[in-house]
Amino acid sequence: PLILYTNMQIDWLNKLSSAIYNDIIAGLSGLSSNPRISMEQLEDDIIDERLTIIKEYAIKGLVPYKDLYTSITCLEVDCKPIEKCGICGIGSKFKQTEIPHVEIPQIVNDLGSLAVDYFGTIDRETPFKVYTDISYQYHKYDRWVGRKPYVYIDTTPNENNMYDCYLFNVPLLKTVTIIAVFKDPRQVLGFSCCNNGDVINFNSIANDIKRRLTEKKVRWYRQLATPINLDHQTPPR
Repeated sequence: PLILYTNMQIDWLNKLSSAIYNDIIAGLSGLSSNPRISMEQLEDDIIDERLTIIKEYAIKGLVPYKDLYTSITCLEVDCKPIEKCGICGIGSKFKQTEIPHVEIPQIVNDLGSLAVDYFGTIDRETPFKVYTDISYQYHKYDRWVGRKPYVYIDTTPNENNMYDCYLFNVPLLKTVTIIAVFKDPRQVLGFSCCNNGDVINFNSIANDIKRRLTEKKVRWYRQLATPINLDHQTPPR
């Protein structure tokens, strides 16, 4: 379901980057008329600052989850060996097991179980129990929920820099849905079922990102522009 980014899809990031750039230029007025600022690096800084703010909110217990959740409704189910073992193959003593599998963007692991609000069928009527560690192996022994659907999210990035999810006790499904807080909204935009409106919630903390990054960049560039004055005075004898 991956597609190339379009100008419309990354418009929100471009707008925020441009706003921060303009504020930096205004803050450096009189020091430099043409500071060399990489827009690509500025976009990466925006994503990093967003994660920092989310973690700070989590420590204080003030995370605006509803404003951060993003839904992907078109996760296509395929099959993949959960072992992901490079030496497993024909003639190997290791046995690979094909398991229903989907690939998702990386989630914010620092939020724990609250990083995923929903994972299940696209009609939102059958939620799956979500595991992000090996405790999923004990689900089948639970007397009450052992037969219900569950998903194990492997939080180790795969070859596509995404997370692998393995589905258990699920019927034959072509697609599933996830609602979660993702690390990098640019990864979300790579799914064909997501449009620019799906990530508007990112702007709930845009003002904090804009203020913090502008202050950091202006302070940093001003320090670089400040000439080093050598003290030529000689101490009195």
